[in-house]
Amino acid sequence: MKITITVENPTPEALEKLLALAAMPAAVVTAVPDDRWTSERARSYYDRLPPRAQQILLQVIEGEGECAAEELRANGRSLRGSTGAFRRVLSEGQRTGLWPDGLPVPLVSHLVGGQLKKLEMPGCGTDRYPHPAFEKGLRDLLSNGR
Repeated sequence: MKITITVENPTPEALEKLLALAAMPAAVVTAVPDDRWTSERARSYYDRLPPRAQQILLQVIEGEGECAAEELRANGRSLRGSTGAFRRVLSEGQRTGLWPDGLPVPLVSHLVGGQLKKLEMPGCGTDRYPHPAFEKGLRDLLSNGR
């Protein structure tokens, strides 16, 4: 049996009582902060993206968390409308309670002079870096067999 409890902004006292309850014999407790991507959240997010945004996300993951815009536009592929899906799908999931409100958008655009130069996963080198969770959650879809 698996029980999932989401507690938003718990007081220290409430958190202590909840952890004491979870410490009962044979209990298995996993705590995931509201501002972190997990492999399960990553796969759920990917599954809700439109097809072109899914392709872009996989390219960024394969690029170790970033991908140049020229590479994404290869073979005449357009980026028009595709990058907006990343924020829109996250917002819809947060609004419906699928994901916590503190979860950050996993891809950000880098513009130079109004031109898109690259897409990347923010937070490299921190515990909020989403790349490992997405790589694990989408492992079966990645073309290079990681």
